[in-house]
Amino acid sequence: MPVDAPLTFGQLSTWRSIETFATDRLMEVNVPALWDVEGLQAPAIDRALRVLTYRHESLRTTFHTDADGRPFQRVHPEVPLRLDRLDLPLVTPQDGARVLRELYARPFPVVGDPGWHGTLICAAGRPRYLAVSMSHMVVDVWAIRELERQLKELAARGGGDPAADGRPGPAPRELAVLQHGDAWAGHRRGAEKYWKKILAGGPLSNLPARTPGSDERRIQATLRSPRLAALVADAASAHRVSPQSVLTALTGAALSGVLSRNRIMLSLMCANRFDPLWQPVVSTMNQLVPLLCAVDPDAPLSGFLKRAHLSSLLAYRHGSYDVDAAARLAAEAPGPDGSLFVHDCWFNYVAEAEPSADVPPPVPARDRADVPSGASLTWTPPAREAGHPFYLRVNAEGAHQVELTLRSDPDVLGEEDVTAVLRTIALGALRAATEPEATVGALLDDGRARGELGADLFPRQPALAKG
Repeated sequence: MPVDAPLTFGQLSTWRSIETFATDRLMEVNVPALWDVEGLQAPAIDRALRVLTYRHESLRTTFHTDADGRPFQRVHPEVPLRLDRLDLPLVTPQDGARVLRELYARPFPVVGDPGWHGTLICAAGRPRYLAVSMSHMVVDVWAIRELERQLKELAARGGGDPAADGRPGPAPRELAVLQHGDAWAGHRRGAEKYWKKILAGGPLSNLPARTPGSDERRIQATLRSPRLAALVADAASAHRVSPQSVLTALTGAALSGVLSRNRIMLSLMCANRFDPLWQPVVSTMNQLVPLLCAVDPDAPLSGFLKRAHLSSLLAYRHGSYDVDAAARLAAEAPGPDGSLFVHDCWFNYVAEAEPSADVPPPVPARDRADVPSGASLTWTPPAREAGHPFYLRVNAEGAHQVELTLRSDPDVLGEEDVTAVLRTIALGALRAATEPEATVGALLDDGRARGELGADLFPRQPALAKG
């Protein structure tokens, strides 16, 4: 028999976000992935998917609303295998990308659907790629990567079987019961106190409100720079903060520069996987948590980074919260002009696996001759047209490579502003690693001046946005 349960805080957060999307944009909440399954057998892949569906409740869960409109989850004993097969004489990476785009473009019904499907792409009968698309109600980025790891492990052993290998993992509904129960009362009170402080301090928004009825458009630029990655690692080590905190702080400073304001409210994407008990949950755990970034022009970069780091730790401590309760608090605390809190500047840091503890620390970038050169800044059509008017995603590979993708609404932050933000972040990493006592104000002034940074850190002639 199916089992009904409330939503976890992560599921509820995603549900409320989906409610803001137009019907023709529901595919934008899909999480696509293309898994290389070369060398695995098709029957083993089928069996592995069946085992994973039994092991993880999120793959056999549908979502519904009760008579009062409140969402809840329904866990089913089983669901049909949602896998198609495409057999081609020859399969190229372009074929995989094409199939994945087609899957991504198919929105899932929000209510009553398990929210995932896949296509096994074979070359003359031999599996080459498994393209999957899953609703964000089912997975976050960590979860879909974990499913890939588990599927390959199972398929390499022949696929497994539910009796031996389908041991259920931590269930989202168990976490939901905990979050809504008495045991979490302290967590909920702490989050409420944090939100009240944030709402009282402001600002409630960073960017100018868009004209009602205007079309949503986005521009998107990506900065790739091995030198930037090395400098961020150096700065983090020197100031005893995390690389993520370095880039969070510099993003706040850069926004301060282009918006000419000394208080920026960033919305940090919190993975909420700190508790070892719930870290393995295959579900959507992500939530946006606000972080006030106070930018004092006279403060040295060293102190600025450390304060941002401590503030980030506090924000992440309260990153799992009831979004409906936060919305009620926000409605009770409007700004002087009657405006309400809005997540308009989103910062998301995604790191590759960390090296093992026995790997020696890297040699500082300034002492190395092997740091690759050649930063690039490219403009691409955005993967999505809706969503936050400012979104910065960091894909980090330790001290080896970093990729900053900035997407913005061109009516509030245009091409020059986007370029200035990325340039200021790059310059800030350089200063933090080599001149930590330089002031934040000097960084912002020099960022506006657009001085040369070296082609290994930032391209001398950034490409223009594609119209």
